[in-house]
Amino acid sequence: MKTVNILFLLAGWFFFTGCKKEAFEGMILALPSPQPFNQNHSKANDLQAILDEFTAKGLPGAVVAIRDKEGVWEGTSGLAKIETGTRLRPGFVHAGGSITKIYTAAAIMKLQELNKLQLDKAITNYLPANVSTRITRADSITVRMLLNHTSGIRDYIDNTTFRMRWFNNLAQGWTAEEALSYAYDQPLLFRLGSGFSYSNNNYMLLSLIITQVTGQEEAAWMKEHIFDPLQLSRTYYKIQPGYLEGLSMPNYYLDRYGDGRLQNVTLPTKVEIYSELGDGGLVATAIDFVHFMDMLVNGQIISSASYNEMKKAYFNDYGLGIDIYKFQNKPQYGHSGAVFGGASLLLYFEEQETVVFIASNTDGALIGGKTLMLYHSMKNKIGDYIASHNKPR
Repeated sequence: MKTVNILFLLAGWFFFTGCKKEAFEGMILALPSPQPFNQNHSKANDLQAILDEFTAKGLPGAVVAIRDKEGVWEGTSGLAKIETGTRLRPGFVHAGGSITKIYTAAAIMKLQELNKLQLDKAITNYLPANVSTRITRADSITVRMLLNHTSGIRDYIDNTTFRMRWFNNLAQGWTAEEALSYAYDQPLLFRLGSGFSYSNNNYMLLSLIITQVTGQEEAAWMKEHIFDPLQLSRTYYKIQPGYLEGLSMPNYYLDRYGDGRLQNVTLPTKVEIYSELGDGGLVATAIDFVHFMDMLVNGQIISSASYNEMKKAYFNDYGLGIDIYKFQNKPQYGHSGAVFGGASLLLYFEEQETVVFIASNTDGALIGGKTLMLYHSMKNKIGDYIASHNKPR
């Protein structure tokens, strides 16, 4: 999800105030068992200190996982649920938000390697007719344009009607068809390939392409071809209708007034996760996230040539499902994620040969104010810390 204007949150004001606070809370049914990690990692103390600094300043909970030449390490700080004082600990499952786009893009690249599709062919070759006939100029929009957001297709999140509907009933989700309806028969935002406009609908269409060319739902195909072979056993993505239930996930919080007073929004956050397809919806442990990214950049999911194509920037330092960051003026590759009550980042620091996952169970995109600034300050401090290290020998 991208930033939503704060004015639209006012549409949900009466829905918020009309509910008891318990209505949005989530139960933590069982505390997680942590995955093995190197407790003697040389960066553990420094990273733990950063997490503790920012939870002391007001973030409810924070997690970081790292994978490098020393192996993996996971650190946590703060609370998984404020109301019960439940501590956030290693092994919790976290919302990926738009980090899911890396997985969707990797699946598309894999399918190109399997000769199931071609990036520079029109999407009409790979979408059901009842969808492609409703997309303006679908016969000229390529798969690549969906991947790098140069299609000009409108984003459902940016639609005023969608926002009003969502915030007036936060307990009601949406289907892919409903999300795509906000792009159907609409003029494109610019001439094809001439500009950049981040659109979650691009990735919903990519998910439908995966289903069309493989005969499997995107999640089932990913499980068979990515998650299971790579032993990503704590990665969960829409395999079952209630796939979030029973997982050890933290509660999620919204800095509703922008001053650090947090409201539990676990229910609407999970409703959002259930609703996303291709653009979001994937959840995993911090260690599973860094394992996935490490295997992606090291040729265990797709070829090195395909990965290099993914990380090539087009507009706005965005490639094919991969965003380019510049901590310490050095390139890093990955994607940020945001859900209604959470924020995350998955990055590969190329020079340091290091993968990092960062997350907090409070929103980092919807509302400006204290927790937004705290999350981004923490993220930037961790990013600068990792980028300042020399390349491992």
